[in-house]
Amino acid sequence: MSRVASAKPYAWPYDGSLAADDVALVLIDMQTDFCGLGGYVAQMGYDVSLTRAPIEPLRGILAAARAAGVRVIHTREGHRPSLADLPDNKRWRSRQAGAGIGDPGPCGRILVRGEPGWDIIPELYPLNTEDVVDKPGKGSFCATDLDLILRSRGIKRIILGGITTDVCVHTTMREANDRGYECLLLEDGCGATDAGNHAAAIKMVHMQHGVFGATATCDAVCAALNALPRVPDASALVRTTMTAGLKSSHAAGEIAGAKPYPFAWRVGECALVMVDWQRDFCDDGGFGASLGNDVTALRRAIPAASRVLAAARKAGMPVIHTLEAHAPDLSDCPPAKKARCPAIGEVVRGGIEGSRVLVAGEPGNALVPELAALEGEVVIRKPGKGAF
Repeated sequence: MSRVASAKPYAWPYDGSLAADDVALVLIDMQTDFCGLGGYVAQMGYDVSLTRAPIEPLRGILAAARAAGVRVIHTREGHRPSLADLPDNKRWRSRQAGAGIGDPGPCGRILVRGEPGWDIIPELYPLNTEDVVDKPGKGSFCATDLDLILRSRGIKRIILGGITTDVCVHTTMREANDRGYECLLLEDGCGATDAGNHAAAIKMVHMQHGVFGATATCDAVCAALNALPRVPDASALVRTTMTAGLKSSHAAGEIAGAKPYPFAWRVGECALVMVDWQRDFCDDGGFGASLGNDVTALRRAIPAASRVLAAARKAGMPVIHTLEAHAPDLSDCPPAKKARCPAIGEVVRGGIEGSRVLVAGEPGNALVPELAALEGEVVIRKPGKGAF
């Protein structure tokens, strides 16, 4: 008998053993916009390490589910390009949070279907045989055919993982519970933008002896799934799942001469971040020069930076570029910064092709040609000094 005996507050499922044909794994909104650099969550200023934390635990769950023949369903939150399905209050709220849904961002228009940020991350990307449910809201049942899919396939139980624990995952769990599905929430297979919210969301499930279902760790659920009979191509499915997203990733490496200690990284766990290699800082007539700085020292560093960039690309390491820039109306430029650096937003004598200093989209705000971004590399525009 396969069962998640350590599930809380009761051994799951409640009525006996687990069977592959009546359970589904539902992975909620594991999209770049929610757990990738430059996505919706990052643009709001949250720490994406919290929403990325479930990726590896979910990879193991996904491999075990596929090997056991468990139905896998993925969801994506997003809106039509016309935004016809985007409520006005939702767009207003997102703009107050600093990342307007439908507005341009580093990963395309935020939470818009078909844009790079809207798609599921490579590490957990669906197989061609797996259903993807596109939803315009937080819950996965609202305005979708998820309930029809589950009932048509005889599904009685749902294992839930994804992001965020307290919003889309919890909403879906409550919707499913009201529809009669027995739910199991993956404690470390979910993530939230606030650790306290994540913990509270898990605690809520335990109330009243499992008011919405039960919770368990990914390891415990993997053990139960691995005890089920395996499908004929299980080994190949596991290999595909455990290497997804690593096809172009770099190898492990170490810089032994780094100071004050050697800098080492594991396979696929390092990125090169090129910070503010823009003409405004490196060219005569730019922002730096307008402050009286000697930019020749910066330009002398470009060849070395170019060699590092080329090596990172050759190794398959992700490359992220940043640009310090302000909106054309300078609405994101603090008055104190403008007072300290009055050239910001102005066209200065001898400037770069008549561009306004440190303004997004102007010629001076472009990366220097030697270090320009290639197609597919993330470029993050930031109004301050830090890139987070």
